[in-house]
Amino acid sequence: MKKLLLIVAIACFTFACNDGSKSSTTTTDTATVAPAATPAADSSTAATTPALKDGLMTLKDGKVLVLKAGSWVPLEAPVTTTNGRKVSLNGEITKGDKKRKLEEGWKIDPDGQITDKDGKLVDTSGWD
Repeated sequence: MKKLLLIVAIACFTFACNDGSKSSTTTTDTATVAPAATPAADSSTAATTPALKDGLMTLKDGKVLVLKAGSWVPLEAPVTTTNGRKVSLNGEITKGDKKRKLEEGWKIDPDGQITDKDGKLVDTSGWD
């Protein structure tokens, strides 16, 4: 009798969960699809905004710009990042005897991480 009661309880529980998930899935799909267009633009902006922190440097029109208080301003003096890379006013990056030139749209953060214009990390093997 206990086994029969257990089987009935499991069947009821399974039925209740399946019935609720169909309703929930439909609601979730609708909720996900409708707002997805708006938050997608917002989330890409939100994803970009936190990555842009003060001290971030980029090369634009042959000049190095640095982000200060949310605005891009020209770099006034060479900067050394926390990992020892030195960024010059013309966009040349040096570390020891290694040299590399920032390309248009590339960014280097205050820690020395270099990203291309698509936001992907640039291979800097051999520098560390």
